Amino acid sequence: MKLLLLFVLTAPTLLFADGLTDVRATLQKLQSDQPLRARVEIKTRHSGGESNKQKQSEGVSSLIVESGGEGLKLSWSPDQIRQSRKAAWAETANPDAPKSDIATLKALEAGQALNLLDAADPLRRGLEKAALLEDKSDTHKGKPARLLVIRIDLGLDEEGRKALKSSDAILKLWLDGDGIPVAMDRNIEARFSKFLIGFKVHEHETREYQRAAGRLVTTSATRDSSGSGLGHSDESHTTMTVTLLSD
Repeated sequence: MKLLLLFVLTAPTLLFADGLTDVRATLQKLQSDQPLRARVEIKTRHSGGESNKQKQSEGVSSLIVESGGEGLKLSWSPDQIRQSRKAAWAETANPDAPKSDIATLKALEAGQALNLLDAADPLRRGLEKAALLEDKSDTHKGKPARLLVIRIDLGLDEEGRKALKSSDAILKLWLDGDGIPVAMDRNIEARFSKFLIGFKVHEHETREYQRAAGRLVTTSATRDSSGSGLGHSDESHTTMTVTLLSD
């Protein structure tokens, strides 16, 4: 009788695994050294400074990213390099002129490029110390999907944790029938205070995924962030589009 009662109490756990555990295990399997090549197009817009002295800048750029057994490679065209040097001279002549990411070839850092073509590992890291809030059926772009609503950890260091006054960090993850992520929506709002100075931060990010070459690839991403405090404000908007290329 005791064994039967124990089975009845634990059966739901045995039959229905935790959604967070499921997706972590799936992401761990989406690792591959197969070569992958893609064109990444980036658009950025930024404004910031004192309330009455806002500076604005924007940029449009593209590059080729290759990832595989031989490592990671980022490539810009000769024309982009020429534009970069020309813009660098223009900045030397007028440091206050609006800056463009294409001018300095900084539109995409190596770590960001790797996370686009190998998205499973950074997504799995983001789920560390997370807590599952909801696991339900939903749709994504008209197709049936499983939606996980997750409270995520901000990953702050000791100084950041002491300054944090309030936060709300929610990640929504849509999975296909095989349990593979197809889309993500992450929203973070946080308030900090240090030396009696308060400031707030807001960040919203979305990503679309597909499976390719044995790994999870980000096909598109948007990121909006803003912060304000001590009479200063800062806003930025970035969109990235990844197009896989054949050899």
